[in-house]
Amino acid sequence: MEAPADPYAAGTDTLAWSLAADPGAAARARELCGGVLRRWGMADRACDVELVVSELVTNALRHGRRRGPVNVVDGDHDPVQVSMLRRGTELVCAVRDRSDRMPQRRDPDFRFESGRGLHLVASFCSGWGVLPVLPSGKHVWARLA
Repeated sequence: MEAPADPYAAGTDTLAWSLAADPGAAARARELCGGVLRRWGMADRACDVELVVSELVTNALRHGRRRGPVNVVDGDHDPVQVSMLRRGTELVCAVRDRSDRMPQRRDPDFRFESGRGLHLVASFCSGWGVLPVLPSGKHVWARLA
């Protein structure tokens, strides 16, 4: 899914991007979201939103990849989709991956380097959840009020 030609046009309250599933995807998602927030006059929320989106994208890359062969010939490169929705002062950020495997929030164990992503998301947003997508995949979303 490509961003609209002028993604910041007046009245545009929903944007979406498709990012290649590579190590730079989380940084690119932070950059895109920060730019959108500046144009929407919400730059003061960039730190929280960028952290949440970064964690969701990282989780999609680590745990949300499809199992089995990927058909690169048909352009099937298993992308991650990032969406932002603005409703007044409320933001909803969502990351879609193609796996049916549902995320599970774990109690953080600070002895380990990973495993705190959804704990951070829950700490910085007013709600989060998962919406399954047919025929496969899911949107993991976070609401920032």
